[in-house]
Amino acid sequence: MSKFIEQMEIAPENLAARLEDLFRFEARVAVHELKALVQETVQLVEIHMPQANTSSAKQKLGWRQQPWQVNE
Repeated sequence: MSKFIEQMEIAPENLAARLEDLFRFEARVAVHELKALVQETVQLVEIHMPQANTSSAKQKLGWRQQPWQVNE
């Protein structure tokens, strides 16, 4: 993964290390960090590809799938 990310001309700062860290964090912290990475990625798209419509991605940033309810 790191080799692939190194080839990227545009990426969030320290992307490879930050992605690897996600597996070391407790779930709550990992979710927060992943959300930050996605937000930074959307911002980079808006800066470098202003023609791209990011409204749908930005809308979904705060949405989280709720756990299934098991009815017994």
